[in-house]
Amino acid sequence: MTVGISMKLVPAPFLFRFTLPVERHDQLPRSQAPLLKLPVSAQLPFPSALESDPHFARMSLAWNPHGLAIEVTVEGKQKPGYCNPEAVSTSDAVLIWLDTRDTQNQHRASRFCHHFVAMPTGEGETGMDPVFRQLPVPRAREEAPDGDPEALLAEADVSKTGYRLSLWFPRESLHGFEPSPGSRLGFYLVVQDVERGRQTLTVSEEFPFDSDPSQWASLELKT
Repeated sequence: MTVGISMKLVPAPFLFRFTLPVERHDQLPRSQAPLLKLPVSAQLPFPSALESDPHFARMSLAWNPHGLAIEVTVEGKQKPGYCNPEAVSTSDAVLIWLDTRDTQNQHRASRFCHHFVAMPTGEGETGMDPVFRQLPVPRAREEAPDGDPEALLAEADVSKTGYRLSLWFPRESLHGFEPSPGSRLGFYLVVQDVERGRQTLTVSEEFPFDSDPSQWASLELKT
């Protein structure tokens, strides 16, 4: 008699602690469009590429003493995205988690942990302005202070086949953020697409990255 044994392997990204280098660019945010215009050298990999998860998005990051910049580009869409800030789970969206203390040994968020949602459309009178909002971190031990929503800057360039979403986090919007060369932040990012699913930074939804800072990667601010 043959006995079949089914074993589920641990995903490769779970086996590593990833640290991503973030370039310094002092002329951010720009005073006129485009808001960021990050160079190719600012692009960072998604470590989840080690697995066979869908990869349809690119991300670029930069920093300076005034804040943090994140730019996400999605290409190859077959139809316009659906964006509703009141229905995040069923919308095209970028979900971001940041820990200004990079506490990799804690499983519940502290007051230094932040969660944001951004969408290329869904805001304004016409619904065509980008969305950029702070959200609570699930199961947080302490809530991060609410930042000034007017200080968060977002710009979207939307086409029939995709979008580029540019986001600026001023230093004051991230509790405990003291940007300087060599400092580190905990970081996680998910690009959610109604056509192609979710592109996660490292591990998939099998792991509680939405509420557990120990699952997040690290950003290291370079000179």
